[in-house]
Amino acid sequence: MNETVSLVGRTNVGKSSLFNKLIKSKSAIVSNHEGLTRDIKVAELQYFNKAVNLVDTGGFFTSKDDDFEDLIIAKAYEAIEQSDKVIFVVDKKFGLSPYDKAIANIVRKSGKRSLLVINKIDVKTDEGIEIFFELGFDDFVTVSAEHNLNIDTLVEKIFEDIKEDEKDDAHNIPRISIIGKPNVGKSSSINTILKEDKMIVSDIPGTTIDSVDTRVEFKGKEYIFADTAGIRRKNKTTEKEEKFSVIKSLNAVEEANLCLVFQDASDCLKEQDLKIVERAKEIGKAIIVVINKTDLLNREQLSDLKKNISNEPALNGLPCCFISAMENKGFRSLFDQIYRVLQNADTNISTNKLNKILSQAKEAKSIPYKGKFKPKIRYIHQGGKNPHILTLHGNSLEKLEGSYQRFLTNFFHKKLNLSGITIKLKFINSKNPYN
Repeated sequence: MNETVSLVGRTNVGKSSLFNKLIKSKSAIVSNHEGLTRDIKVAELQYFNKAVNLVDTGGFFTSKDDDFEDLIIAKAYEAIEQSDKVIFVVDKKFGLSPYDKAIANIVRKSGKRSLLVINKIDVKTDEGIEIFFELGFDDFVTVSAEHNLNIDTLVEKIFEDIKEDEKDDAHNIPRISIIGKPNVGKSSSINTILKEDKMIVSDIPGTTIDSVDTRVEFKGKEYIFADTAGIRRKNKTTEKEEKFSVIKSLNAVEEANLCLVFQDASDCLKEQDLKIVERAKEIGKAIIVVINKTDLLNREQLSDLKKNISNEPALNGLPCCFISAMENKGFRSLFDQIYRVLQNADTNISTNKLNKILSQAKEAKSIPYKGKFKPKIRYIHQGGKNPHILTLHGNSLEKLEGSYQRFLTNFFHKKLNLSGITIKLKFINSKNPYN
């Protein structure tokens, strides 16, 4: 089991920038906007035969106007409590802050192994760092996340008292991304699944602005859930960081095996809800629609909602689960659907079966002429999974009308009966295999 190492410090000292440098990615949103990291974020950091779970926390002591101040502080305390080692980050350019002294006391009282990291040093000199010595840390390292200075030294320092262990391999664990409009209960649902408050949960829209990974076990099977920022309409997405968080939400879908599209039972099937479903379909990963907050509806209202969902063309072929995070209802059914749809996403379809369905499709509706030409489909095979790519070979397929392509897609959807799966058609002309 990996040890946990947490980055802590007041706001805007560069914890997220360091986190990104250490894991060599843009996994955390980085901004000069104070207090941007609100939830904890975890990634595995490896060094030779060693590995730790690196945690990026929200800053201590945010501005007075931040609705999440108490929650962020509580999460940072919790991160320290659950850590094996604490990386305390300070800002050399800003200098020593009373908040730094307060955090230093918190870290020392925790009794955890600790390392002081003095960030934002000048590229040419360490002059001026002695003011931080009064914080009372014997072990320290100076770095510049912006200029990638001494990052390797920091990695060595992090791992110098970490024992070698077998790597906790998460590559084969299914990734499930959760997307939807703000305030539909994505984080609350993960909390209900975990039976603990790992995520910050609030009724204020926009609480989660970065995607956060959470490992979940249910009936002996493990899953990694990625909770993402709420996706607003474009004209309501104004701040640069919020636009970036929407992009990251969609990236989380691309990296996932399955996407859960959350909607609010009391305010669902609106234009933005359906656009999010369509965007997830375009990306092509397996999809389950999750209707949360069913506790807000009476029996008749819920019945009407189910009828409306069954009549909504955008949701055709997608399983729909009804849950209440508040009342902890519907999650067993949700996990049953997750298991089935993930199986569908990994299904191999025989070429023989696909060609039989193709023959049935051509009998049901003949291929239309395009001018003097009539495209000819000779055979089909599976070219990929999740999305399921069906590759059709023939002649003049570039002239195949869009309406007939849609007919084929719907026909294969119905015959294959792979609930939650996106099917995409790929056409290759026999005379030119690169078309």
